[in-house]
This record gives sequence, C-alpha cells and structure tokens, in this order.
Amino acid sequence: MYAIEEGLKIVNDVEVDTFQREVVEGHACLEVEAGTTGYKGGCCRNVGGRTFLRIDCVAGDFCFQPVTDDDGRQVGVVIAACGDDGLNALMKALDFCRDALNDQRCEVDD
Repeated sequence: MYAIEEGLKIVNDVEVDTFQREVVEGHACLEVEAGTTGYKGGCCRNVGGRTFLRIDCVAGDFCFQPVTDDDGRQVGVVIAACGDDGLNALMKALDFCRDALNDQRCEVDD
C-alpha cells in the first residue's frame, strides 16, 4: 500500500483540495497530485469548478515539455517516458489522478 497525503492548491483564487502520492516502479519514480472542486455549474473562470493535476519526475527517464501556440502561450504538455518502468509508473500516476478526480467529482468518501 502507498501513502496518500492531502494538500491544498489555489486555482484562479479558488481553493482546491488535492491528494498526492509517490509512484515507484522499478527505477522510475513520479510524484503525482490531483484535485478538483467538482462541478460548480459553469465552464468559465467566474462560475465553474477548478481542477489541478501535477506529475513530477523524481527518478527515471522522463521528458516533460510545454506545448505553445503561435503566440507563445502554453496550451498543453508533452510527456515522454522511456523503458517499461517508465510506462508502468506513468500509467499508475494517471490512474491515481483519474481516481482522485473522479472521487471528488462524484463526492465519494471511502
């Protein structure tokens, strides 16, 4: 079993409860954090919910690069992983993010 830590982030002036854990797979290690306010009845900054996701490389062969548009604004991210350990760690990290966001979205309290 792995330890999950609770955290708090601010996204556009709104507090978002987050959950964080370390994913270790062989020689690959990622720190992952995710959280959301859930649905708030809107899709823009003024009324909509907030969601936060972070994946950091602690060890392993990973590449994280921003995607920019023609105006230089960051509009996405590219994540590349090398090796079987990298693939498995990335999959576990994404699974954790999905579970954390889904639990908060659906207000599950396990």
